[in-house]
Amino acid sequence: MTEDQIIQPGSPIAKELLDACIHCGMCLPACPTYLATGRETESPRGRIALLNAWQTGAQEFSPRLAQHIDSCLGCLGCQTACPSGVEYEKILNTSRPELAKHRKPLQRALMRTSFSWLLPNYFLLGIFGFLLSLWQKLRGRDILQFVSKALPLPILKNLASAESYMPPVPANHSIPKSSQSSNPDKHSKTVQFFRGCVMDIFYNHVNRAAVRLLLNQGQSVQLPNQTCCGALAFHAGETDIAIELAKKNITLFEQTAGDIVITSAGCGAMLKEYTALFKKDSPWHSRAAQFGARVKDISQTLSEGQFRLPETKNDFTVERVAYHAACHLAHAQNVRAEPNKLLFDLTKAVGNMRVELVPLQEAEHCCGSAGIYNLLHEEMADAVLDRKMENIQQTGADLVVTSNPGCLLQLERGINRKGLPVKVQHLVELLDRFYS
Repeated sequence: MTEDQIIQPGSPIAKELLDACIHCGMCLPACPTYLATGRETESPRGRIALLNAWQTGAQEFSPRLAQHIDSCLGCLGCQTACPSGVEYEKILNTSRPELAKHRKPLQRALMRTSFSWLLPNYFLLGIFGFLLSLWQKLRGRDILQFVSKALPLPILKNLASAESYMPPVPANHSIPKSSQSSNPDKHSKTVQFFRGCVMDIFYNHVNRAAVRLLLNQGQSVQLPNQTCCGALAFHAGETDIAIELAKKNITLFEQTAGDIVITSAGCGAMLKEYTALFKKDSPWHSRAAQFGARVKDISQTLSEGQFRLPETKNDFTVERVAYHAACHLAHAQNVRAEPNKLLFDLTKAVGNMRVELVPLQEAEHCCGSAGIYNLLHEEMADAVLDRKMENIQQTGADLVVTSNPGCLLQLERGINRKGLPVKVQHLVELLDRFYS
């Protein structure tokens, strides 16, 4: 534990944060877990009431109370909907270290090992990705499903369930340390690319597509030394690990200049909010603020530039496209206009008779992924996902695009379960198909 750390186990939740909630209920239609259960204890105001009772000593932080708080997706839809400006994110984040203390020792040990040892190590991640790819080629999923049914043991069932989220692992092609555009102009600049950990294993092809799009716009792209953003550790309440990862990234990127561009909405939200990890009088707080000011989602950067149209038109099939707004892009980062602008501009470039944008009801509602939430709370995550699938099915879309690896994994799972004739892609994959 560091002296700089602002959120520690047992840290009191500021009274003014809890008192800001007037229990009006405006958050209820924006809360996926409340919509899935109809229970007040699974709503934002219900969770605030429970945490308030704990803080005032009226109730202990019991396993049952922990269950209600831990069932929150952290999507922050309630924060957007709240007319009183309740800072629900700060309330939830302060309670998370306490939640971590209530996990089973083995589960917590495995999580901490992954957060501090596997995810920050790109060499180990590369080996992990290779083994996953080999597992898929050897039809490991079919074998695991067969064994879990033949031997109905809880551990096998849990492994089979977790493995079912895994998409086809692509061949990992390294992104060059430095990429220069072939068509720079006086407005060209150099950006620093943040590749992420989960993003680079499961969606390495998305990162490479993003680099191609940046080069198309005349930007130069650098890939500096970096490590995991720490989002999964932070959201699991392991704040000390998140602190160390934040310090490493801040120090590494201070040696570079220019915007820090990222393709993962979850990572982007974490990088922009490193200040939440440090006390305001800590030197790290000001360094984190300077770092966060440089971070941009790929949609923010691309919407500022101009694409060079391909010399020969790509064979773009007729598609109805729906956009699912990742929670940590829309609610956490307040990035809404830029993805929609990129999609609208694409319809003009391709022709709206070939690409049609169709509205998705509750487009900013969570899909149930929320980092590793879908692995820890599968039943609730699937209930939230079912509502998202119903809305997607109603659009008649051929393709759903989004901007976060967790959303991609979760939406693919839902579409496979429902057998819907719909594809899922990252936003930059769609743009890359035409512009690059």
